[in-house]
Amino acid sequence: MKKIIAILLLVVMSITMMVGCSAKETEKSDNELTKVVISEFRHLGWLPVYVAYQNGYFQKEGLAPEFALYKDGPIAFQGMHGGDSQFCLLSQEPVLKAEEEGLDSSIIYTVLDTRLYGFVGSKDVKSVKDLKGQAIFAGMPGSAPYSFVSAILKEGGLDPQKDVTFVNLDYSASMTALSQGQIKASYINVDNRTEIKNMDVNILVDTSSPTDAAKYLKTDVFTGEIITTTSKFAAENPETVQGFVNAVHKGTKWINEHNSEEVAKLVAPLFQGMEEDVLAIKIEIIKDAFTKTGYISEESQAAVDNFAIKNGVINTPIPYNKIIDMQFVNAIK
Repeated sequence: MKKIIAILLLVVMSITMMVGCSAKETEKSDNELTKVVISEFRHLGWLPVYVAYQNGYFQKEGLAPEFALYKDGPIAFQGMHGGDSQFCLLSQEPVLKAEEEGLDSSIIYTVLDTRLYGFVGSKDVKSVKDLKGQAIFAGMPGSAPYSFVSAILKEGGLDPQKDVTFVNLDYSASMTALSQGQIKASYINVDNRTEIKNMDVNILVDTSSPTDAAKYLKTDVFTGEIITTTSKFAAENPETVQGFVNAVHKGTKWINEHNSEEVAKLVAPLFQGMEEDVLAIKIEIIKDAFTKTGYISEESQAAVDNFAIKNGVINTPIPYNKIIDMQFVNAIK
């Protein structure tokens, strides 16, 4: 694990700190607030956090949030464990892997109740089997997209370590690489349908489809996109963690009570370069998957464990109470 951490930290290109001042005024002055830093790579899946930020919910809980932006989830996660932040927004796979190797974390909230991932191929790729010997993109090793694409390849009868070449790209560059023939297939988030609608590509897998969700995730409820902190921080700062969870849950409720256009208008300042109407379309695609409660059940966690084991992320199931900490969700006010 030490080697993995070292490698991940070496590939960090930059970290951008965004000073935490909400779009709305709060009742407390800055010197009364507790600073919290959130490691992340910006993505619509974590909208409850961004809504909480824009609506001033963190400040109302006595917190002053800042974001630390990284190029991928595993790197953001290592930034948290390196002391750069107190909370991290990412998928479960890096957290489970680290837990198995002795790096303790507490998963405190899920933002989505299913995983909305896709896999697309160029126009001549009709099935996964057509990818043998080809270059593909799937995020960085250890990430959830990498595990997801590995699962797809295995289901298609290919060996991820032998039959394809994984290309290192930024997520934003993968569609260009696909259209230019530099790669033959790419992981996408389901909301990226907006980017591929005019591209001549084949959608090989889309887990927003119940059929594909059942085939690749093996469950209807897959709480893989989460918020985590270190176990040490959760134990030593329960009031801060509770305030953070309270704020995020208020953001979750706001999303579920407003339409996609209203959500897009609120969070647009955090997604600079994206037109508000496009942002609204993307949000509409994923909106029904947002959690209502933030709760991770033992059953849904078992599904995530099984997925991680099958795809070589971990070797054995991690006990639910060792990594899932729902005390803060249960105490939401």
